[in-house]
Amino acid sequence: MRLRTRIARKLIAGAAFVGILDVSSGALAQTQQPKAPSRVEAPAEAAGQPSRPQANWIVSCSQTRPGFECRAGQSLFLRKTRQRVLSVAVRMPADTKKPVLLLQLPLGVYLPEGASLQIGKEEAKTLPFLGCDNAGCIAEYAVTDGELNAVAKGADITISAQTMQKQPFSLTVPAIGFAAAYAKIK
Repeated sequence: MRLRTRIARKLIAGAAFVGILDVSSGALAQTQQPKAPSRVEAPAEAAGQPSRPQANWIVSCSQTRPGFECRAGQSLFLRKTRQRVLSVAVRMPADTKKPVLLLQLPLGVYLPEGASLQIGKEEAKTLPFLGCDNAGCIAEYAVTDGELNAVAKGADITISAQTMQKQPFSLTVPAIGFAAAYAKIK
């Protein structure tokens, strides 16, 4: 019973968190890792304006049973709390060598609607959520070479979803630095 109560509290907290997410106010920071809370904000950040995007795509690799597997990814965090609100990664599975785009959104998203993926000005695609764990809810997409080339040439990735209260929200992941990171995992 205690475990159910804890899980219910986390789900409610996640729903409340997503419900108060205000992307239009510049409350997001694109970073590889959360920075120390004591950092000095730039004048634009202090005024509530978004800071200039940086090349924050990172590459990580690990040994898996089929072989060596790498991914290029980026996470978005809330500036004030440093809580992660989105992670995007392009994974190159060792067995198939066909790229897969992974999304991780916070708990509290409306699962039946899935997540919407838009690359540049292309038409958005709806991705079903595969499931959720303590870190968030996961969606996966077999991304094409054309879509990856578009991101490498500067097309940003926009992810949209709904909160449990069916309030839509969108997050944009800058393509800056993707080309270099993706070249390392090919």
